[in-house]
Amino acid sequence: MKILLTLALLFTAIVAKAQNDNYLSDLSALRSLLQKTPSYKAQIQGSELISYNELYKSLATDTAGDLSNYEQFFKLSHLLFLIRDNHLGFYQTPVFSHFKDSVSINNYIASEEFQLYPKVELNIDSLKNELMQKHADSTEGIYHYGNSYIVGLFRSSEKEYLGVVVDSNVKFWQKGQIAVRLYQSGPSTYKAVYGHPVQKYFTFQNNEKLRNQTLLNSQFYAYGAYNQYSKQQYQKDYVNIPIKESKFELKRVAADMQYLMIRSFQINETTRQQSQAFYESIKDSLTAANVILDLRNNEGGAPKEMLKYFKLLKSYSKKGNIYVLLNNETLSQAEIFTLKLMRLKNTTTAGQTTKGMLSYGSNYGKRVTLPSGRYTLYITDTQNKRQFLAYEDYGIEPAIELEHKSDWVGQIIERIREKNQIVPEASLMKRD
Repeated sequence: MKILLTLALLFTAIVAKAQNDNYLSDLSALRSLLQKTPSYKAQIQGSELISYNELYKSLATDTAGDLSNYEQFFKLSHLLFLIRDNHLGFYQTPVFSHFKDSVSINNYIASEEFQLYPKVELNIDSLKNELMQKHADSTEGIYHYGNSYIVGLFRSSEKEYLGVVVDSNVKFWQKGQIAVRLYQSGPSTYKAVYGHPVQKYFTFQNNEKLRNQTLLNSQFYAYGAYNQYSKQQYQKDYVNIPIKESKFELKRVAADMQYLMIRSFQINETTRQQSQAFYESIKDSLTAANVILDLRNNEGGAPKEMLKYFKLLKSYSKKGNIYVLLNNETLSQAEIFTLKLMRLKNTTTAGQTTKGMLSYGSNYGKRVTLPSGRYTLYITDTQNKRQFLAYEDYGIEPAIELEHKSDWVGQIIERIREKNQIVPEASLMKRD
């Protein structure tokens, strides 16, 4: 028995050492990869370099005990904390790529990956009841992720919050599992680690913002709906354009007002062809005195695609007024587009502060897996104009902040009417 116990302890020590060795290898590789990025080279200098090296040393010595994959990922993420580059991506390499049916879900639930998924040992019902009493504007409280599951977010230390599942309508999220981890970096801003809502891999969000009782950047790739962690369940979303809407549209909303929606400057073959056909159809059609340009949920893309629309609107601005609608999902090339538009006369921005994701980019979409094979870094390789760094993380604030509880296009239409003292025409009041 004593021999068996000794062997067990020896095996545990070997496993712990192997995991710590993997962690240190990943830590070193991640730093080396980040050091080659334009954002690291531009920002981590002088006192910032001293702070960064001190952080690295602290992370390298913090290997006591058996670090789980989750703890390793969270610690590794700290190397991105000091770099303002929201095109960088860091996530756990997915083990289960897709949950197609009940068989694949059951296989996942029976797997070691699921059994080892991070969770807390708390009385979940008591936690839920306590958090339901929190003020609506507090960071702590009850958050819904669509109709899939409910998370209770509570302060776990001075600057950290944990979000654990307190109710679930899906089998692959169970009570007590950790879905959210926030590290407060400023007023209502956080560094976040999320479990993907479907695939369950860990993903890092360097620039999370809590606004209107919603974690704005908690939507995810490979997820078929536009959901965010929000306290406001079942409330109509006027801030975002529905995910299934077309990417391009021009219509007249009043005798002297046209609505122009552009949701992408991407150059993949399908989007590029759609964009070019749309551009050709509208290039001589901006004839109203006012154009409402909707850039909400514009995913950015290539400068060439953006510039053709800029030239069109620059010409239009000499004779008409442009009202630009923005939200947190106006990002990258769409933010650069916005800054160019703001230099034109007769241009007004409205809506919500943009994402703050415009200083850097990636030409090649390169992803590198760290030595352990468990984590992946999406690397940036380009740097835009230096003055854009002032907007990285912070975004572009609109001249007019719109109310999030009513239709944004309708709000702008009313502002234009009030400005010009226009009486609504009955035939044009009904919108498409």
